[in-house]
Amino acid sequence: MTGEVQGSEREQMERYFFASTARREKLQIAAALKERQKLATSKRWAPSRDLRIAASILIIVGLTFGIWWALKSGQSELDKGLLALQTAYGEQRPVEARLSALPYSHFSSTRGTKADDRQKDDLRRAELHLAQAVKDNPRPEAHHALGKVYLAQGKFDEAISEFEQSLSGSRNPAQVYNDLGVAWMEKRDFSRSLESLNKALQLDGNLQEALFNRALCYEKQSRFEEAKVDWNQYLKHDSNSKWADEARQHLDPSSANP
Repeated sequence: MTGEVQGSEREQMERYFFASTARREKLQIAAALKERQKLATSKRWAPSRDLRIAASILIIVGLTFGIWWALKSGQSELDKGLLALQTAYGEQRPVEARLSALPYSHFSSTRGTKADDRQKDDLRRAELHLAQAVKDNPRPEAHHALGKVYLAQGKFDEAISEFEQSLSGSRNPAQVYNDLGVAWMEKRDFSRSLESLNKALQLDGNLQEALFNRALCYEKQSRFEEAKVDWNQYLKHDSNSKWADEARQHLDPSSANP
């Protein structure tokens, strides 16, 4: 306070206001507190230039790593494997029956073409990706997808094993039972094939793949009347696709293209 009052005013204050010892002590205490506050403010911590540079580098490195990881993990092993499997089915399917959630492709019993060689390469690539997906995270979807690849490769026992593992916790058990039925059909165990296909249709009565495959399974057992019922039932669900064209050919073999 004394530093802000000058001249005669200061003399009067010292004579009358500061005449008391108690007042002088209070003023000294106030001045000391004010000085301590100034020191505390002046000593407030501030990061050095080097420290600020280091912090900036860490932030940049962290952002770079985050972007790299996002790009790296943008497509999982499961996604890569499913894409390779769909590519393998692009020209022709390796089995006559329908595997779940795969698009139409022509079936031919004639093998040994260049298309077969490309298909084998695609299936091998799909197997590698999906085997890694199962190893990294053995989810039901990964087991199911790997089972499809094994089935397409003719490894029916391995396919059955993967399908059975995928049933535990699967979000699409009807599709898994359909594919399991196809594997048993390829092994010519028609009793187990029908059991699986019936289970698939119990879970999802509109699953076209299972209805198509059950008709095919009946046909392979020479149970033609039962097959005819299922082919006609299939055409009620699907009358315009290429799958429907195949169903009509089974109903009337003379309608097949030469």
